[in-house]
This record gives sequence, C-alpha cells and structure tokens, in this order.
Amino acid sequence: MCLLIDGHPELDPSSLATSGVTTSHSLELLDLARCRQELTPKLFCPQLFRDLVYLDVSHVLGSLRSAVHSSLNPTYLPELRVLKARGREVDDATAQLLFQTFRFQLWSIDLSENKLSDIAIDALLDYCFSSLSFRSDAHFEVEGKVVMPKNLGSLQYGPLEFIQESSHSASFTHPERYFADPPVYSHREDQTELQEWQTVRSDGTSPLRRDDAGGVKERLLENILSVNDGTPRQLVHDLHLPRGGITHLYLNRNNFTANGIGRLLRLSSGRLEHFECDYILHTLPILSSDKGRQQLHVGGVFGLSHLFRPSFSSNLRSIRVHHSLVTQVPDIRADNLPLSTALRLSETVFFKNVNRVYPQRFVPDMNPRIASLTLTNMPTRSVGRVIEQLTSFLDLASLQQRAVKRARLSMNGRHTMVLSGLRHIRLELDPDFSDDVLDSSTGRDIDYEKLLDPGDEDFGNDTFSFFDDTRRDMSKQHNIVRGSVKNELPIANGERYSDWKSGRLKSPPYSDNESQFTSYYEEASKSWTGNVYSVPVWIGSGKIGPHAAVNEYMWNLQDAKLRTDVGPATPSHIAAGVPAMTYIFYAAWNAMVVPRNLAIAAKNCSTEPLRDVVVAIKEYRVRTRGTPYHWDGKIELVHSNRSSRYHASEYWR
Repeated sequence: MCLLIDGHPELDPSSLATSGVTTSHSLELLDLARCRQELTPKLFCPQLFRDLVYLDVSHVLGSLRSAVHSSLNPTYLPELRVLKARGREVDDATAQLLFQTFRFQLWSIDLSENKLSDIAIDALLDYCFSSLSFRSDAHFEVEGKVVMPKNLGSLQYGPLEFIQESSHSASFTHPERYFADPPVYSHREDQTELQEWQTVRSDGTSPLRRDDAGGVKERLLENILSVNDGTPRQLVHDLHLPRGGITHLYLNRNNFTANGIGRLLRLSSGRLEHFECDYILHTLPILSSDKGRQQLHVGGVFGLSHLFRPSFSSNLRSIRVHHSLVTQVPDIRADNLPLSTALRLSETVFFKNVNRVYPQRFVPDMNPRIASLTLTNMPTRSVGRVIEQLTSFLDLASLQQRAVKRARLSMNGRHTMVLSGLRHIRLELDPDFSDDVLDSSTGRDIDYEKLLDPGDEDFGNDTFSFFDDTRRDMSKQHNIVRGSVKNELPIANGERYSDWKSGRLKSPPYSDNESQFTSYYEEASKSWTGNVYSVPVWIGSGKIGPHAAVNEYMWNLQDAKLRTDVGPATPSHIAAGVPAMTYIFYAAWNAMVVPRNLAIAAKNCSTEPLRDVVVAIKEYRVRTRGTPYHWDGKIELVHSNRSSRYHASEYWR
C-alpha cells in the first residue's frame, strides 16, 4: 500500500511501470522525493497506481509537463488527493497545465522551490478553488464581515472588498471570540451530510488534517487494520475528500509579490486550512535610471495581516510566512549592500516606515482559530526591534492563553466548545553572520553613496524617488521589485516634502479640486468585470494633519504616476488615518515604505551592538517561567542551511 523511496536513492522506480506484476492491492502512497533516476513520463499508467492518494515527486529528474500530458493526470490517478512537486523547475505555464488538469481533485499541493510568479496564482484561483464561499455574516459581531458596496474590481487587485467592523471586531475583544462554531443542524432528519451547494467552515477545534507522508501512512494503515480486525472498512474521509479544491497550499521559495498573495487570500473564499509562502516581495513603484541602476528588494508580509482574520480566511488553522507578519521588520536586499548594514536598515528606518504606513501587525487574537504559526527568514542578530516584537508577541500569546482558560471556566458545564488559541510557534532563523562580515560591514570607511548608486553623481542630495512608470505588464516584471536611487523631482515650486510645514498643496490633484475625493476611471481591459467603471478615491484635504502617513500620502499624490492601483482602505490604512470604507491609491501609499534617501539612511544607520536573537528569546522564556505570564505552548528555534540565506533547500533543528 505504501512505498517510500525517499532516502533510498539507489532504488530505480522505473521498474514499477514495467514489472507487469498484478496485485490485489494497488499503491495508495508513493514517495519518490530525491530519486536520482529520471522518471519516465508514462510511469503512472499501470493499474498499480489507480488508487494512489499521495504522491511525492519532488527534486527528481524529468519534465513535469510531459508527465502531466502522459500519466500524471486524473485519467490514470483518479484518487490522487495530495501532490508534492518541490524543486521541479515548474514555471507558470506548467503550473497552469497542472491546475487545469486536476482542477478540484487535489486538496493538498506543494509547489515550493519552483519558478512561479503571480501569474500562476491567477491560474490556481481559476481552476482549483470552487465558487462556494466559507465566509458567513453569522460571525459579524465577533469577527466583522467582508462587504463589497459596489461590484467593482481590477485584475491586479481583484474585487474591491472591505472589512466592515462591529463594535468589538476591530479590536479583537468580543467576549465570545474563543467559542467554537456550533454544530450545523439540518431541517431534515435523514440528512446527515451537507449538500453539494452547502459550505460550512470547520468549528476550529478538530486537529488539522495531516498531508505529510507519515500522517497519510498512519491513516491508511489504520484503515486497513480495521478491516483485519473484522470491523467494517470505513472510507478514510479526511484523505478521500469530495472534490472541493485546495485546502493545503505550499508556495515557498518562488517569486510572488504582495499583490499576488493578497489576491490569493482574498479570492480563495476562506477554503485554505494550511498555507505556506515564506518570502513575499513588497510591491514598490519602479523607476528606471539612465545612469546607475540600483536593485532594491523589500520582502515582507506587512499590510496583509487582515487577510489572515477569520472574516477572510475562515478555515485557516496553520500558517508559515515571513516573520514580518509579526515583527513588521522587512528583509532588505540590494546589490553590494553588506548583510549587516541591510539588517540595521531594516530594523531602523524601514521598521519605522512600515509601522507608520501599516501600523497593524498580526497578533494571536486576530484569529484565535490559528493554532500553529511558523515565522521564516528570522535574523539571528538584531539591534533590538526584532527581539522586542517577538517578546511582545509572546506576551500577547500568554494573554490569549489566560483568556482561553477563563472562557473554559465560564462555560459552567455547557456543551459549547472553546478554541485552543495559538499553541505552536516555530522560528526559522537565517544563518548567523561571521565575525569578519560584521567587522567589514560596520566600518566607517564605506562610501555609501557610491555603494548604493555608483553611477549617479548627484546622489548626495536630500531626496530620491522610486516614482517611475508603475504600470508594467506583470509577465515582464518577473515579480522583481526594483528601484533606482535617483533625485526626487520637485513637485511644486521646487519644494520638497521636508519643506512642507503648513498650507494646502498647490499641485494637482489639489489645485483643481476642493473635494477630498477625485474620480478614477478604470479601463475595461484592466477591470475585474470587463467593464469600464469610475470610483471616487480619497485624496485627503491637502493640508497637514495629525497622521504622518496621510500627510506623506497626500504629498506623493502630486506625482501623477502614483495616482494608480486603486484599492479599498484596509484596517491598517484606517489605523494610519484613512477614513473607513474609502478607496485610496495604493501606489502612493506603498511608496512610503522606502526612505526618501537610502544612502543617507545607510550612512546614518545605527551602530548599536547586535544581539543574539536566540539567546534573547531563551532569556525571555527563563524570565517568565513559573509566572502567570509564561506561555506554555510549544516554541521551536530552527537554524536554516548556511549554504544559501534566501533559498535554502533544507532546514534542520
């Protein structure tokens, strides 16, 4: 029933296709990961594979596209539910073929370590997620609800949906936030299962369905042992699920942007139960320079925390994402920028910008249904921000733990189930810096201006901009966020943002508009519905106000190239000062993450000593042990492979 060749590279699985041996049992689990033999595309044609539920063909030779055409398809694998194809050089076109072939049949798919971009996400949404939604207004008072006042949307963003908050949902403080969903009762006595057109989210208390080789093997063997014991054979329901689409999705180490991942979480209709994407590129405006070209990559999940709430991700129980979801500290990479300097920049000026622009990070009570959280790409050294954010997150987990216990005590024998809350945190750390890297990157003889833009003679001025044409076809971007370090062109009368202290802005859209809104017209070719539409977009008063992020947003809007990418105000935007239920220009807002002068920011970067993150976390745990503030869940600290900081293929404990 189960054949696991992973770990036995000397075995040649091609004999499975040519042996001609007949058996009363076909294989139900086959793990071929890291097999050194090239797999023939027609390997899965024999009847031996007709009942295959689990298949792992990761890191093996051979074309996945040819295999899909020949035998890796529902014709020969009608019972396949779990497919793992890591490290197979899968591109967007091959992924689309795979999705189109299997459609709703698979409930777990792992396409990590491939060559996928946001284009693959669109194909995934088109073919592998049913139109039935798990979202419900029944939980509005506790969780808020997703609303779409107008049937509008863009191809880049998707439908323009808002979260409508109740009096408690915005602060995650409803007294019943830890209560599991009640059972669903049918009006008909003989109807014990949901109909095809019915969807109800899980109650949040059952264990997450396992899709690893060990977990699937256990369930298969439990099932066959029950037959040997003389008990009636029961269908393994959690393996042979009805064809409803993907619930477990792994997209690690690909080339996705925040635009694509955000669209995936919004449009998957709350079906996902386990989700992994360890590195996401933050979307920045693009600027081309005639002289030197500076490649800047900003990675992080900031601005997307609301999409992990139950109102959007109704069934989500476990996630593995970049640590910035919790720490608000992005990953900064640039050509010739020393690793230590990049780390210091990310924890100082970038951290400050992210907290100003996206002040709402993920916290445990944002979704008490999530039991397991893995944070990736954690730096091993920190100037303090990463450590502070992690320890404060553990404080909040401890508060949640105590609140869950109080909720259980308040039941007084009633049958209402209580959620467990967050019980497992895993921190995956990048390789440590060597002493010579630390010494060389903190020296004062580095010419930061030449380092960050060797071709720009005027780079030493006060400001620069990433503001060039942001409207480029996604297929040509390859999802690489790039910025050229260049002087910011004066917007009005030679003024710079730092010079704006009072008065109303005099450039468009403020010079010809007294309203706080301007009309934005979307072309049919870029519209979600295929129709031309107009939407009022909030631009503010044009005057200095109490919210720093709003002030800079208004200044940025004077650049016509930043009056693009319209989207709904999210909870983070609202916390930063944007009115609720309004549309804003995302291009102008996203541009604020990057400092206006990266060279000066790097030159003036903090020189305070770097602290060991692991030591600091362990000290925190020792300090809280034996106190009411100790979080008693499981926490793991894992070091990633030193061979590659950003694309490590393996992790070890």
